[in-house]
Amino acid sequence: MKRPSTGALPSPKFRKQAPKDDYKSSGRTSKKPSTESLAPKSILKKPLRSDASASNNKPKASMSGAAILKANTKAAARTDTSAASLARGSAGGKPKGVVRQAVMASRGDVTGGMGRKRRAPVDAETEKNSGDDSDSDNNGEDEEESDDEEEEGSDEDDFEGMPAAAAKKTSKKHTEENMAEAMSKILGSSLRKADASMPILARSRGVERKLEEEKMEAKARKAITNEKKRLANKDRVKPEYTGMEYEKKLRKVATRGVVQLFNAIKAQQKATEDLTEKIRPITTSSKDKVANLTKASFLDLLKSGTKVAAKSTPVLAAATGLENIARYNKYVNAFVDVADREGVLKQAEEAAQRWENGKPKSPLDGAIIGYKMNFCTTDLRTTCGSNMLDNFKAPYTATAIELLQEAGAITGGKVNMDEFGMGSHNVFTNAGITRNPHSIVGKTVANMEGVEDRSPGGSSGGSAAAVASNMCFAALGSDTGGSVRLPASYCGVVGFKPSYGRISRWGLVAYASSLDTVGTLTKSVDDAKTIYDIISREDPKDSTCLTQRQRGAISKAIQSIDGTAAVDGTHQRKRLSGIRIGIPQEFNIAELSPDTKSLWKQGIAALKEAGADVVPVSIPNTKLAVGAYFTLATAEASSNLQRYDGVRYGHQSTHADEKDALYAHTRSEGFGKEVRRRILLGTYVLTSGSFDNFFLRAQKIRRMIRSDFDKIFARPNAITGYRPSSEADTSKVHALLTPVAVTTAPKLEDCVGDHIDPINAYLDDILTIPASLAGLPAMSVPFGKCAKDGFPVGLQVMSQYGDEEMVFDVARVLEEKGRMRV
Repeated sequence: MKRPSTGALPSPKFRKQAPKDDYKSSGRTSKKPSTESLAPKSILKKPLRSDASASNNKPKASMSGAAILKANTKAAARTDTSAASLARGSAGGKPKGVVRQAVMASRGDVTGGMGRKRRAPVDAETEKNSGDDSDSDNNGEDEEESDDEEEEGSDEDDFEGMPAAAAKKTSKKHTEENMAEAMSKILGSSLRKADASMPILARSRGVERKLEEEKMEAKARKAITNEKKRLANKDRVKPEYTGMEYEKKLRKVATRGVVQLFNAIKAQQKATEDLTEKIRPITTSSKDKVANLTKASFLDLLKSGTKVAAKSTPVLAAATGLENIARYNKYVNAFVDVADREGVLKQAEEAAQRWENGKPKSPLDGAIIGYKMNFCTTDLRTTCGSNMLDNFKAPYTATAIELLQEAGAITGGKVNMDEFGMGSHNVFTNAGITRNPHSIVGKTVANMEGVEDRSPGGSSGGSAAAVASNMCFAALGSDTGGSVRLPASYCGVVGFKPSYGRISRWGLVAYASSLDTVGTLTKSVDDAKTIYDIISREDPKDSTCLTQRQRGAISKAIQSIDGTAAVDGTHQRKRLSGIRIGIPQEFNIAELSPDTKSLWKQGIAALKEAGADVVPVSIPNTKLAVGAYFTLATAEASSNLQRYDGVRYGHQSTHADEKDALYAHTRSEGFGKEVRRRILLGTYVLTSGSFDNFFLRAQKIRRMIRSDFDKIFARPNAITGYRPSSEADTSKVHALLTPVAVTTAPKLEDCVGDHIDPINAYLDDILTIPASLAGLPAMSVPFGKCAKDGFPVGLQVMSQYGDEEMVFDVARVLEEKGRMRV
């Protein structure tokens, strides 16, 4: 079979959606349609050879597979101008495609996607007359046809002058001996490019990379073997084309294996890049500028199912958290004591190894957790934000922390707080005022003089600020009257307070024992659920912690809801179908800012859209909640803090030796002004002349508020013994939706100083105190930002005692809608 001279090439005729072997059926076996002006569209197809490559005297049959692929790649790179000239030289012909570089030459970054190379430059007249766009695929028919014809023509040239049997023999020898080598080089090059594009993850690929490469190569080899067996059937392939068809098909199969591996690498690397971006440092373009805050959490990476992400995430998250602490803590002042850097990184590497082996301790394995300064730890101080315990190290670790450590969580350090939990803005602390991290968004870290300092909320303001500024994955706080939910709203994170007694208080330094609850501050509702499932356990050391029998009784009393809602004439299950949400009218107070009230209404609309029924309800005794709370809390604080006398532990004054003088000087020097104020108030409440008038009446009000909540809930209360007449009663609800705070985070200048009225500060907790008095589960969920100052606003979800799952279900809907608004 002789090759026609290039000067006698006819003008190409293009067929639309013709069968691949149409030219065979027409009887034209010696002359096939010319493909000089055609080029494969996909960058993964074999590129068209230029005239220069066609004139090469070296027969390709004697070249290795790697050399052939290399020659084709170089040839494709030289066809940018020849393709244009061929297009202009065709007599009225319309080029069906433009020449594109080979895959290895066109892909600068594997993770960046399979981008196409731009069309070769042509003059304006040719562009105008071309008619058919080179990027149109026509369902792939024309492209596939032209590719087949071009490849067959090139194979015919490669074996020119050889008998069919010799061509077949040479082709077999080439494919069997050298195809594996060519594939190996291509695969290795692509993997090296993938690693170069993701240097952080390249170090952790290890065994997975080798297994992935072997898996895809084995798949390609198997496909080659199957194709070889199929082509061995002489009845299905004409003898005169056996050698060329054999070579062409095997090349396609080998290329298909490379394509599969490329797609696998691209998908894996792209997913990993997108997910790891969420926990990278909060600076993006510049190391000195804060670009964003509160990105997705550590668990989002692990939930992706990407092994590379799972293995590298603990180390990456640990390094990122420590870097953010070093860079931003000077301004935010969230962390007071930071764990040893080398120890943290070592634990992160061990967690990464467990994830790699598929044996993590828990879904939380390797996460960095910050702990409020009133949780006892043996390795770090427990100061409670007070000079009284400035150098105190506990002889034991709190139960909640022990459970997290057993689950693989890494201690990042201890975070700032109001002294003994007494405050709403994290300004009453011996470690310095904590600032809201949202104040520095878009600011340069080197110069913070022009920043408007805002409150992070209190008393767990350090915990919320640490999570919001990505210094740790999550943080534990304590909620007495809203100390977790208020900072969460101000800082734009999720703050969760479970039912009283769900989590052990052993190791939590007491403020008000009947109100203190261990809470969590996280970036998402699912993260809060994960931590809650780990630390919500029975603890014999804490008499107020629910026993396993009580937990079982609560689970039996609260049944799941299976509701449906009609949608377009069909019964389709919505997320909140069958759930009734109550809107307490007593929470619509005059002090609510217009923006907060507007977001509250939008939250109600979001729950309606999810299928929930919204019902107005009344809790009449909540107007008495603030007075009752501060009466009870200060009374219990006065009793709990009497142990700090300067004799057994803590600060001891050196000004007097007499017993009474020692007590007076020690407590005056060790306690701050807010703690002294509340101790005095609580001591007065507990005196014989005030006990009946104040303390007992406050207890009665507390019982009345708890009864009000029971009356509006459709679920029973296993602790109080309340049971509704019927859960189907439409006047009773499953959850409540309210604001968390009356405004966004206030300015620190309005919270600090002797001119500040402490009574006004107490009113900041007016919307969070009722749930604390009744011991109900409650959660603050970020739901947009204020239109005026751009600071976050949170909405509060409450439910019946023990019904934490209802809080999580409703909060997830609000969280999704809130993220769409930011």
